[in-house]
Amino acid sequence: MPRLSNAERNQTVGMLQAGQSKRQVARHFHCSPSTVSRLWQRYLETDSVDDRPRPGRVKVTTPEQDQYIVTQHIRDRFRTATQTAAETPGIRQPRISASTVRRRLHQVNLSARSPAIVTLLTPLRQQNRLNWARIHQNWTQIQWRGVLFSDESRFCVYTLDRRERVWRRPGERYAACCIHQHNRWGGEGVMVWAAISFNHKSPLVVIEGNMTALRYIAQVLRPTLLPLLAQHRDVITFQQDNARPHTARITMAFLGEHGVNVLPWPAYSPDMSPIEHLWDQLGRRIRNLNPRPLTRPQLIAALHAEWANIPQDSIRRLIRSMRRRCRACVAQNGGHTPY
Repeated sequence: MPRLSNAERNQTVGMLQAGQSKRQVARHFHCSPSTVSRLWQRYLETDSVDDRPRPGRVKVTTPEQDQYIVTQHIRDRFRTATQTAAETPGIRQPRISASTVRRRLHQVNLSARSPAIVTLLTPLRQQNRLNWARIHQNWTQIQWRGVLFSDESRFCVYTLDRRERVWRRPGERYAACCIHQHNRWGGEGVMVWAAISFNHKSPLVVIEGNMTALRYIAQVLRPTLLPLLAQHRDVITFQQDNARPHTARITMAFLGEHGVNVLPWPAYSPDMSPIEHLWDQLGRRIRNLNPRPLTRPQLIAALHAEWANIPQDSIRRLIRSMRRRCRACVAQNGGHTPY
């Protein structure tokens, strides 16, 4: 028999107060007369239609133990519930269960989640990031619009997207329709370079062979960067990370000879570069293709097509976030930011 909702309980009381019989009210709500009778009796005794409080199961931990459990997991965020359960005795049993620990943690909004994977920041690297962010946090949007952000990224034919989910029944874990076949090494891949600014987007450059300073100059800087800077006079500063081909003496000498103004960049700071978000967006576009590219030439063609389809408005939103990125870095004392 269905359970009456709070609204139906209030209507029941109102109908009884209006003079209708309990049997009439029971027929109206399709419930038994005894249900209506008990509800009316509860209303007369408590002046409320809510359920009486139920004691529930007796807790196996004291309030002090509950606080101890929370404190242990606040101090060590990677501590397991099983470990805490093994070290915590119950009131009437030798030890509590791991599910008890999890319930106590859930009550204070602590939940087990996959940790964020970030770069290793030594104290020196963190201080360099902080110094850089303090200098650039007050740059205006006009100044950031004049910066050309660049980066390389590698894409593989076989990618494993940990965010992908499959709908399956119990026992179908290894069913052919529920598995995702993956090459552990990614299969054939391609290294690409690109650059973005507030109003411009470079072509996607495929790097042939391992990236070296000479290849960086011959395949990227000379044929792509220099014409781009010459064509767009509103771009006055070039940004690149601290990869060895970028900071090699021959590379810096080439940029100096051609009058390219290079923006100083803190090491290990992918969260400060807006183009990193575009690589993620490009990768998702490739994974969503149907059919997906299965060979290196198909992957290259798909990368060029999807890169061209990324709207400039998306790039502008990323460039506008630079002041917020710098201020977030300062707020974290040079540490990792949500970007």
